Amino acid sequence: NTLNSLTNKGYITHILKGKIKIYQAVSPQNLLKEFQDKEAQFERILPSLEQKHKFGEEKPQAEIFEGTKGVINLLNELIEDAKPKSRYYFFAMDESGLNKEIQKFFVKYDAKRKDKGLIVRGIARKGLKYLFSHRKVLQMRYVRHQIPSNISICNHKIALLSWGEKPTGILIKSKQICKSQIEFFESLWKTAAQG
Repeated sequence: NTLNSLTNKGYITHILKGKIKIYQAVSPQNLLKEFQDKEAQFERILPSLEQKHKFGEEKPQAEIFEGTKGVINLLNELIEDAKPKSRYYFFAMDESGLNKEIQKFFVKYDAKRKDKGLIVRGIARKGLKYLFSHRKVLQMRYVRHQIPSNISICNHKIALLSWGEKPTGILIKSKQICKSQIEFFESLWKTAAQG
């Protein structure tokens, strides 16, 4: 069985002398060439394998922030290590009903994002246009239909916010999750109406 297997793989040959099979190994140079060919094939697919390995290595992390101060800390953490020209995406919320502390924070947050040199783009429902028209640091587009709200994405981090009696936020660090959300944002951005 072993000899048949090696023959099928091309590592040995045989001749018949009468009814007897006489086996002989192929030239070592042929074996070396085969291994070199396999190595070259592996090197060609190596970048793809490394990319898959990197995705497998990434373990999403999540933190929960509670209360007004907690949510403010979350939003600051979202842009903490962002570099100039980083993109900041958000699905807008209705800020008019939020407490004064949060409303003041968003004025400062606009300035902070501008100072960091971020490119800030948001999508909101048409009825909320009055909340954003005076905030020149934002690039806004508007839709007539319902969209997810209270979601912000920056620098491989995504923030999910809930405003109620007790504001709560979840900060998720995951390139993969951010990538799919950004793709969704971009598809809406193309069809949304400009300012």
